[in-house]
Amino acid sequence: MAQILDITESASQQHVHRARTRIADERRRTGEADPASARRVVEEFLAAAASGRTERLVALLTDDVMALSDGAGLAKRLLQYKTPKQVASYVRAGFKPTPAKRRLAGGSPTFHFALVNGSPAVLAVIDHRVVGTVAFEVRDGKVASLRGIGATGRLARLNEAWRQHEPDAPVIATW
Repeated sequence: MAQILDITESASQQHVHRARTRIADERRRTGEADPASARRVVEEFLAAAASGRTERLVALLTDDVMALSDGAGLAKRLLQYKTPKQVASYVRAGFKPTPAKRRLAGGSPTFHFALVNGSPAVLAVIDHRVVGTVAFEVRDGKVASLRGIGATGRLARLNEAWRQHEPDAPVIATW
């Protein structure tokens, strides 16, 4: 890093130390959940999404929740939802299995819990290939934001990382 930034190694180490301190301070300030707690919230969220009950989903969302999606690469612009009811409707529709979605995805995915860029996430996987992901921001035991990616080009690095590790058991095995 020092060579890339054209600074001394000790200056580079100081930058890393300061960045880690700022990130840790921000996580403490915003009340970010530890990975185990975040996983529990995400698993509850998935169960609620699979149940099809909007009120159960809304109860797991913060009042200022926001969801962004690339529309699996089919939308010309990012899709954005800004209220708990909008987000719940979007999630219910997205997690409801249909023959058309299975054809579009290339099969029936399994869903796995993961950490993506330090955030709790769910990966949709078909034949050892990530076909979509939803990353979550969890705050105070609720979902504060979701970011969905399904465009193949945007999943290249995630697919590379997926192939290099042994996956845990899926959170949802049949869809």
